[in-house]
Amino acid sequence: MRKSLMAKGILLMAFLLVCTPALAVDIDLSSAVTGTLIVAPGGSFAESFVGQTVSGISLVGSPTNPLTLLANGTLNVEFWDGSNSILPQPGNTAPLCVLLDTLASAVSWRMGSADGGDPINIDFYAADGSLVHSISQILTSGYDNYDFSGFGSFLGFSISENVDGAGLRYQNFSYTPVPIPGAVWLLGSGLVGLMRFRKKIF
Repeated sequence: MRKSLMAKGILLMAFLLVCTPALAVDIDLSSAVTGTLIVAPGGSFAESFVGQTVSGISLVGSPTNPLTLLANGTLNVEFWDGSNSILPQPGNTAPLCVLLDTLASAVSWRMGSADGGDPINIDFYAADGSLVHSISQILTSGYDNYDFSGFGSFLGFSISENVDGAGLRYQNFSYTPVPIPGAVWLLGSGLVGLMRFRKKIF
């Protein structure tokens, strides 16, 4: 009876550890400064990925393998409404590309101030640079938080085709990491070993 309860307890613990949603990662822009490439805890920023060129508000070409940022253009960093924000130059309308520190299944950020009603293009990429998903997102008026998920894992994304008159600023990036398969395997192996150890004791 005691062995059975012990085994059930271990299996319940394993289930909870594996199935509990991963904690969100907030990209920390507190030490970011204006430049062609911003490297911050949680993620990095530039105006394009290697394999792409910037043409006004557009990105031409496709990212190469592996997905890597290309330092070009200028990303202004300004403190706004409680945190640092990024404004791609010129005119706050140039593309913005984001490379995350780890694979993610969901991402959110705040952007504005928009006139509202205009679309922007958002492309999500895998680690090898292949396109995972593409969205034409209609901007709401003023500032708003935008959330994206439900189309698989991605390592980076680009925001382009910004026709808003005053352009956009971006801030408060946060994403949900994809659990690392190796960590799950190690957890399972450890639990099996613990169960065998318990059997020897009892």
